[in-house]
Amino acid sequence: MSKGRSTLIKTLRIAIPLTLTVLWIAFIWSNSLKTGVESGEQSGRVYSIVCEITSTLGLGTPISEHFIRKAAHFTEFAILGALFCADLVCLRAVSFKQRLYLSAPLLLCSVPTSALFAAADEFLQSFSDGRGPSVKDVLIDTSGALCATIIFIAVFVLVRFIHKKRYIAKSTEYVYQK
Repeated sequence: MSKGRSTLIKTLRIAIPLTLTVLWIAFIWSNSLKTGVESGEQSGRVYSIVCEITSTLGLGTPISEHFIRKAAHFTEFAILGALFCADLVCLRAVSFKQRLYLSAPLLLCSVPTSALFAAADEFLQSFSDGRGPSVKDVLIDTSGALCATIIFIAVFVLVRFIHKKRYIAKSTEYVYQK
């Protein structure tokens, strides 16, 4: 592989996850800048779709539109938390070669970072007609990021364990071949 191609791949490996994170933050904040009426209409459309799906599956109607709204908050920030974790891996702040006690706590940095963005999100809502900030929403958002980060760490540990097991198996195989 040529040096130019290698550099391009390394650059893309960092640029793509960071770009996805920035785009996701823009999506979250664009939702925050909608008026209360626009946000309510959007939630109503999502609720109707969920009702159609659940009735088609014979599950009855979902709990409430309020629950759907809070689940959306949780999911938006779960995705953001996972993207922050992916950014840390791509920036090589966290790597499979580092010791686990260094990597897992560093990945947890995605939670307070997500909490800051959640607080900023609620602050933005205070400028939209018919909407206001809510500490409860910040907590829901942060818990979404925390859940995604815990899942990311669990997958990270599992992949690292499998990677290490394969490395040990190859090393043992090499020793026995001599």
